[in-house]
Amino acid sequence: MNKIKFDYNLDKDAWSWVLIAKDKELWGLDWENEVAHIPTILLNKISESNHETAQDIVVSYIKDNPKTEYKNEIIKIQIPALQSAWEIIGNKYFKNLENLIQKPIYTEDFGCFFTSGFMCPYNEKGNWFMVSMWHSLPQQIATICHELMHLQFLHYYKKYLEDKGLSDNQIEDLKESLTFLLNEPEFKEIMLIEDNGYPEHEKLRDYLQNVWQKDKKFEKLLDQTIEKYIIG
Repeated sequence: MNKIKFDYNLDKDAWSWVLIAKDKELWGLDWENEVAHIPTILLNKISESNHETAQDIVVSYIKDNPKTEYKNEIIKIQIPALQSAWEIIGNKYFKNLENLIQKPIYTEDFGCFFTSGFMCPYNEKGNWFMVSMWHSLPQQIATICHELMHLQFLHYYKKYLEDKGLSDNQIEDLKESLTFLLNEPEFKEIMLIEDNGYPEHEKLRDYLQNVWQKDKKFEKLLDQTIEKYIIG
């Protein structure tokens, strides 16, 4: 049975702050809105430091912040609430994802860590991802479904796409656009919030959806998209 461990980890939280602070290319989102929780002075220190040093700086900042104790208490309440909400639909989601991609879920154990930031990155090698403490339970569930789809897709198809000649950026665009599938009937009983994706992927998402409606074969969807939309 596939499981998700829910937790909070200060180092991972700081890692996510640094990751977003250093990456201004957010596929059409306003970067300033996504780092609004980070003071300008701290942002400047992050930009001037390498990732490891910047992460240490953020860890110290979070530890010393007078709001941290209360935030931690809120997260302690959120963790079992999210776990209980996920248990209602988790098995169904994993089964539907397997049926969709026609591949077994590649690991039995995933990690879901809370972040005190706004964006929710994932770690492909560690099989973990993040949810924001600022989001509602339905939004957090939608984030879990979104990130799990990313990890499952990359595990089985990243090398396949590389061998097809796709660049890292093209694989990223495709990965993000494919989450339109979470809005399809296969997930209607799970997703309470629509997966909107990023502004820059709107046309690709529309194309993928039109192709998908024809026969709903995942690998065929990938091959046709590669041939006619990305390469052709």
